Amino acid sequence: MSETHQRSISARGALCIVAGSMLGVGIFLSPVQMAALIQSPLAYFGVWIFAAVIVLGGSVAYAELATAFPHAGGDYVYHRQIFGPSVAFASGWALFAGIFSGSIAAVAVAMCQFQLHTLTGIDFNAPVFELFGFTLRRSALLGVGIVLLFTLLNVRGISLSEGVQKLCTLVPLGILTLLALVALGFFFSGSTNPKPAEAPVPVTLSALVGGYLLAYFAYSGWNAVTYVAGEVKDPTRNIPRALCGGAGIVAGLYLLLNIIFFLLLGPQGLAESNEAGSALARNLFGRGAELAMNGLILICLAATLNASILGGGRIAYAMAKDGAFLKRAATLNPKTGTPSFALWLQAAWSSILILSNSFDQLLAAVSLTMLCTGSLTVLSFFALRLKQPASKERWRAFGYPWLPALYLISSALVLTVKLYEAFVNFGRDDAPLLGLVIVLVAFAAHAIYRRMKVASR
Repeated sequence: MSETHQRSISARGALCIVAGSMLGVGIFLSPVQMAALIQSPLAYFGVWIFAAVIVLGGSVAYAELATAFPHAGGDYVYHRQIFGPSVAFASGWALFAGIFSGSIAAVAVAMCQFQLHTLTGIDFNAPVFELFGFTLRRSALLGVGIVLLFTLLNVRGISLSEGVQKLCTLVPLGILTLLALVALGFFFSGSTNPKPAEAPVPVTLSALVGGYLLAYFAYSGWNAVTYVAGEVKDPTRNIPRALCGGAGIVAGLYLLLNIIFFLLLGPQGLAESNEAGSALARNLFGRGAELAMNGLILICLAATLNASILGGGRIAYAMAKDGAFLKRAATLNPKTGTPSFALWLQAAWSSILILSNSFDQLLAAVSLTMLCTGSLTVLSFFALRLKQPASKERWRAFGYPWLPALYLISSALVLTVKLYEAFVNFGRDDAPLLGLVIVLVAFAAHAIYRRMKVASR
């Protein structure tokens, strides 16, 4: 079954994949950490707006690439087309085995340890049994169950997973927007008591860089629809709208929510909160509203998890079609048209990460790789423009070359900072450098293998 026979994701579904991937727990955690670094309103909101512009720069570049190569696999496909199979092999495995599977495991466990714990009062960190130093916790068992459930939904068909994505995205978007408007009413009525900064922290370059990283983390997921580009209807029209529209909608909501957090909690109150959404709901309406907010965050996490499972499986599928993964992962379910084997393989690996409690270390190891992957993709966009300057079949990125270039510049600065931190912490936290070295070794090994294969012919 070819990809063209599977183009069933609607324009709204594509938009919800992007918005739902972005609308995670980051908007409720990043403002708290950022308020501790930056208490100047001008600098605080400037960082959020700047990060949104950077995301837009990445979105337009990914949108043009996705319309030029409207196939499943996202970054892997673009890297293979522009930089060759060895770069794609290394980045594809890092995406599937590290970034996507690690994120799936982390989100599933977080749902249990925080949101479900708050809603039910059950201690999911409690051990089920201990053996030879290994501890199996309730959160691990339930997390595996959640991963398997959402994988089953995706295996059963794209229509079902798209429906779940729409529900888990549109409901939080609507409720959060309504909550923000109601909160504004409370502010203008003078019935709130925000807590001002006791001793304003001076704005430094280090604080701005740290704040930018937090904002960028909150925006992460903006490229999610590119991994299922092979199943989007009318990709030349719908993928750019999903990428730019989804990023724009979520960025606008985030800015509105940050205004509310800043006005109603105050910079000091925001910095002292454990999580901004629950703190706001509790201050306005009490304990019941706090529990409701946790339920809403749970739905947001479900949207993120569903989109991650949807995209990660397509990376394995795309790699398998090129012979860079297990051959069976390239097959589609004849009844549902989904890459069932790839999805179940992803679920198995994510479950192993959960049960072994190693997903945090894995995500730390691929942190630098994540930055490099996005940068390589935007470089692919510039290379595509040089090779194919004009094409009626693909969407043309607006703001060229300045918006995508701004994304590259910011990524280069962040990567420089992160590399510096990794070298400074060498011997105490080697995971990011080790992860980058493993990816480089994978690239070199694949390149050598290809040359030997060609030479033997």
